[in-house]
Amino acid sequence: MQSCLRLRCLTLCCLFSAVSAVAEEPQPITIDIKEFSELKPAEQKKWILKAFARRLEHAKNLYYEVDLTGLIYENQNEQPGKLRTKTPFRRCRHWLLEDSYRIDSDMFRPDEEEANQWVSDSYDAKQRITRGTITNKTHSFGRIDRVHDTIIRDNHYIYWLRGEYPDKSEYLFQDMIDRKTSFEIQAPVDSGKVQLTIKYQPYWTNKPYGSRKMILDPERGFLPIRGESRWREFPGLDRKPRYRIERFTVSKSKLVEDVWMPVEIREDTMSSSAPDIISTQEIKVTRIEHGKVKPTDLVVPFTEDMTIVDAIKGVTYVTDEDGKPVGPVKPLSNGSPVNTPK
Repeated sequence: MQSCLRLRCLTLCCLFSAVSAVAEEPQPITIDIKEFSELKPAEQKKWILKAFARRLEHAKNLYYEVDLTGLIYENQNEQPGKLRTKTPFRRCRHWLLEDSYRIDSDMFRPDEEEANQWVSDSYDAKQRITRGTITNKTHSFGRIDRVHDTIIRDNHYIYWLRGEYPDKSEYLFQDMIDRKTSFEIQAPVDSGKVQLTIKYQPYWTNKPYGSRKMILDPERGFLPIRGESRWREFPGLDRKPRYRIERFTVSKSKLVEDVWMPVEIREDTMSSSAPDIISTQEIKVTRIEHGKVKPTDLVVPFTEDMTIVDAIKGVTYVTDEDGKPVGPVKPLSNGSPVNTPK
């Protein structure tokens, strides 16, 4: 009898533990469009902000691999016309851990299957130091600096995550949260979706002379699936108006832990600086994982016979097999670490 009681207690404990474990697993933020449409505007805003805030928290530990294809089209009434050219293809690997990161980029010439240049760059947010390398088929170089490499900016997928470079407002969800007072919400639209409109201000401008309109999917954590940003500035009678138009379409998404992430995106950009063309970026995420990045993953190694420029100390040297200086450590020739080329 006592054995039976013990067995029952053990079974109940195991069952309770299993149920508790399932209950503690994070669940995707989702709401039926009918229920959402019946909420008051303030409650609708809370739902959207909660989903956006979760995305930023989720991106504090993220690893992904992405292919970036650049295309230049003729501008035919704001629609892509004839293909003019292809830009270098990039294959990136990106580790994000809080405010620090490492990004590797293999670069290919158009229509070539083999990479011709390899770039790595890391940023230690606590020390505010970058450490990077660039390698081609004949040479390899390294650099220690406080300046972010443009490789991070060239990877357009970062703007769906979180960061500070080149500017906090470039990151989609950060910018929308910061502009929450300008939210205009419409629902339902487009067969069960939500339209969100906010002010749009590129970071190099003084005022938000424009707006962003996005279609959000409430069943996928309010993931933006389409969007268009228009900005136009009238500097005065002596100069022509400046403008910028950005569009994106998410054709495929994936649930990564409890957050729906876009994994196939097309971006089109038009501007007054090049009115005859449309610059297109096709983004395809081939692998994405959450919660597995460790501090050691962010280290960019210096390899043997690599020429290093330490722009912080103002010196240059060549490395041994451990990445340490071998031979003389020389001052930079121009005497100014700040002006040495990145």
